[in-house]
Amino acid sequence: MDFLCYRFSELTVDSGDKALLSPLELAQSARRGHHYLLSRVTLKKELARRLGCTAQDIHFVRNEHGKPGLPGSAIHFNMSHSEDILCLAFHRAPIGVDIQQHRPSSASSALAKRIMCRQQLAAWEQRSCPTKEFFDCWCVAEALVKHAGTTIWQATKYPFLYHPNGIEALFETSSAIQLFSPSAGFSGAVVYTELPSAHQ
Repeated sequence: MDFLCYRFSELTVDSGDKALLSPLELAQSARRGHHYLLSRVTLKKELARRLGCTAQDIHFVRNEHGKPGLPGSAIHFNMSHSEDILCLAFHRAPIGVDIQQHRPSSASSALAKRIMCRQQLAAWEQRSCPTKEFFDCWCVAEALVKHAGTTIWQATKYPFLYHPNGIEALFETSSAIQLFSPSAGFSGAVVYTELPSAHQ
């Protein structure tokens, strides 16, 4: 398993990079902006490098929840972005990643109820709702559902507790849950299926 973080402000595309995108991706890029274009081009180039093919050969298939994948490929991947930071994650088995910039939000309590189990919500509120813990938990919840191939609305199916030294899953899983900081003022989490060391 590995993941890479980039700053959008340091990424560039050349005149031929748009040819790497499908008509649907080009339409999405026109609607969603330059960060979408940079994300897709960077992802396809990284996948091509890892798979030993050209970026033009990378064609995504979406599952029922809209998560892109490469059926039949030896590589699983996931991506997330927040403000100026893009994160790409790769593994030989299912993987999910999420990053979030810390920011004040009057909606944090409402969102916490959607992403935290009862035990975690009570513990967070007892600790006076620390901002970093909220965003760490948000990233964990997002990474868990991305790993499962579902949506954030399914987050409470994957309960966990937040500890200073890491995340304790309260459901049966063979996956690792890892917190990281992509930059100062950001939270990040990656969830990946653990494999024998020879296959990592």
